Amino acid sequence: MRIPTLIVLTALAAPAMAQQPEQPRWTVGALVLDRDAPYRQLDDGLLAVPLVRFEGERAYLRGLRGGVRLVSSDTYELAAFGQARLDGYESKDSPFLTGMADRRASLDLGLASTWTSQTFGALELSVAADVLDRSGGVEVAAGWTGLVRAGSWTFLPGASVKWQDASLLDYYYGVRGSEAIVGRPAYAADSAVTPEVSVLATRPLGERWNLFARVGHAWLPSEITNSPIVDGSGSTSVLLGIGYALD
Repeated sequence: MRIPTLIVLTALAAPAMAQQPEQPRWTVGALVLDRDAPYRQLDDGLLAVPLVRFEGERAYLRGLRGGVRLVSSDTYELAAFGQARLDGYESKDSPFLTGMADRRASLDLGLASTWTSQTFGALELSVAADVLDRSGGVEVAAGWTGLVRAGSWTFLPGASVKWQDASLLDYYYGVRGSEAIVGRPAYAADSAVTPEVSVLATRPLGERWNLFARVGHAWLPSEITNSPIVDGSGSTSVLLGIGYALD
């Protein structure tokens, strides 16, 4: 199951200007995640994945998103980006999904605008579209990231909403007529908005090491929860990780 990988690696992808001002160019490490899977009878358990982050003068790599800054100042950034979308499943992931066609990962390309303030944090607006035509879908997102320091800890509270069109949601949560069976009727998902809140905490462990911890919760809209292959009304994720600054 690939969805948790996306959540883990983008969990540390808060806008760079909301982070501490002197950042290392390269950070590598490892993360462990526990997350509620949205699909019926599917339990991901603990997942360990690598952490890779790069911050350059014009280009960046933040988890599964890589971008190039088109416009950049102390308070504003406009970037073109590509981001892997690892939503989906293989039918073998759950006995309830037997007979379903696999829903495949894809690649989104888009634009992101970020405004930052020392007082209010960072606000990002982005739009992205599936360029591999797996779902053919579009996502529009707005997210806020704050910055609070307490002793040796740095906390980044966050809140976001994302609108996903019917093509995207129907691909990952719909049930085609050819896949329908007793107890799993055909279902076509409509567009919907998903809100999420999170808190990311970091703490230095020596000169180059940092500890990361994050808790997040997303409230799944009815367009997703009404799908017969989805179980539950929300998704909570917890991660713990460690990073090493290479420079």
